[in-house]
Amino acid sequence: MIKVAIATTVALMAVAASASAQAPLSVHLSTTFKACFQRAGDNPVQRSVCAEREVGAQDDRLNKAYQQVMRQLAGDPASHTALRDEERSWIKERDYTCKVNGTTVDSACIVVKTAARADDLESRIHF
Repeated sequence: MIKVAIATTVALMAVAASASAQAPLSVHLSTTFKACFQRAGDNPVQRSVCAEREVGAQDDRLNKAYQQVMRQLAGDPASHTALRDEERSWIKERDYTCKVNGTTVDSACIVVKTAARADDLESRIHF
């Protein structure tokens, strides 16, 4: 069991490294994604299938956190605009970094970067 957990962690760390040295591996990646990714092994098609399933969940987290932070900033137009511009820049950077070539996108990169961005935005929510 420990060997499986270590192998899964190493594989996911490799995905994070390929996504970007700047994108830490989110603790919010689902156990389903981690297990799927571990089963996929070195098969890039299967890894892509795992990532496609996870990207929706991470995108939902990101959108929810973004909307909550935007609501918090409603009374501060400059900060509201700054966050909007920051998000647009982040999307461009993510898409550029995760592009393998002109038409191919690394889905695992999208998952890792989206999860990290959701983590960042969630950390800005004040209760």
